[in-house]
Amino acid sequence: MENGEVTDMANVVSAHQEWLNKPLPILQSSRNQIIAMVRRSDKIKPSEIAEVVLQDPLLAAQLLRTVNHRSKTSLSTEISSIESAILLIGVVPFLERFARHTTIESLLLPDLQKEYSILLKWIFHAQTLRRLAKEFATQRYDSKIDVVQIAALLTPLEHMLPLLAKVPSLSMTPSPVNLHKLLQIWEYPATVLDLVGVMVEPSPRYALHKALISLMGCLDKGWWQPDITAHLQTIALILGQEVGDVWRTVVKCLVSLSHRLPSQHAFYTPARWLVMQPGDWPNPNLLAEQANVSIKPVEKDVLIERMQALHLAGVQGAATNQVMGLAIKAIAEGLGMKRIAFTLFMAAENSLRSRYVQGADTDALRVLVVPLEAPHLFTRLLQKPSSIWLNSGNAGQYQPLLPAEFREQIHAESFCAMSIFVGDKPLGILYADVGGEAQVSDYQYQHFKQISTLTSRALAHNARRKSAM
Repeated sequence: MENGEVTDMANVVSAHQEWLNKPLPILQSSRNQIIAMVRRSDKIKPSEIAEVVLQDPLLAAQLLRTVNHRSKTSLSTEISSIESAILLIGVVPFLERFARHTTIESLLLPDLQKEYSILLKWIFHAQTLRRLAKEFATQRYDSKIDVVQIAALLTPLEHMLPLLAKVPSLSMTPSPVNLHKLLQIWEYPATVLDLVGVMVEPSPRYALHKALISLMGCLDKGWWQPDITAHLQTIALILGQEVGDVWRTVVKCLVSLSHRLPSQHAFYTPARWLVMQPGDWPNPNLLAEQANVSIKPVEKDVLIERMQALHLAGVQGAATNQVMGLAIKAIAEGLGMKRIAFTLFMAAENSLRSRYVQGADTDALRVLVVPLEAPHLFTRLLQKPSSIWLNSGNAGQYQPLLPAEFREQIHAESFCAMSIFVGDKPLGILYADVGGEAQVSDYQYQHFKQISTLTSRALAHNARRKSAM
């Protein structure tokens, strides 16, 4: 590592270390609720206090920082549950301490009104992430709902702390915040660090967390953003639900939370989400009957669903046979290809042999063996990740380059094929055609390449996972 890089790394650690001893302010509304609880502290349950803390990301961060950075013995445990943290401190000591705590409003107002408004935006963002994370974790019966909630709630700290650093009384220099590094210094539990960092072997919990973060990032720019659909589909696949059900959960949460916002909130007013108000739309079939016209039902985008399933399999490190099964399913059901085969590169005998085959009239494909001694089109494909689309326009150019064994056994006027690599090593060639004299369309070819690329990535991830074991 160069001297400059060492210096930069030291500055990053130093900047994050500063936050170890700086008190984090809390919302005035949080302090007001805590003050009200002080008057009846003998009757307050930790779960009631936890509900207040989980609405305030800075209060939650301060509390967990305090209990996890305490002096520990060999019998000490890491704390990721807000309720457990309150029990550790004690209900009365907690209430007395935070009833006098510094508030965000006292630090930022009136001089830093703009920063205060932006901070409120990120607090809403954190509240929404926490609420959705809890809901989705509950739906998938996650055993670590506390961890999921905290990781979601604290994610926007990266945006909040630089705003707070502008407060003159804190005597700090605003600088970027790396959440994973920050929580490491605060000695947060490994289960939380796993979610906010980069996992070598992503779990469904991790994949769901990252998809939710990306979804909220898109929603921050407006509910009409095109990438929202992809993130919803990822969440739906993990939960085993329809995309529409996931969207309804998101909409319900956003509308519910936005209605609670104060009227002076500059970034997220209730009107922002009125377009997503829950409720039944007019029944299209009933309207069609009344108008005496027929209406065609909306079909699912099968291709997108199958490609998302293939992507998720790669994230989760699925086995090779599962990945290939999903790839072939995506080509067959998503693109309507009739004959599909994956020919495996056999290094020992220097040939290609069919391994996974699907479709009608595939007898010849099932027994296909293509020698690789002499140069031909397929040997070129195995030199680097590349693809070919044979059609009526280029048949005269490419037909003579096909291996004789292939031409004699596979009678296809048009097909597409792409080499599958794991790292820099060829694994084989994925092949598909539409049968008979039909021509593969440009749409089919372009998406066939996308599916093949997803397949290579998924297999490469699986290979890295095995080598790390």
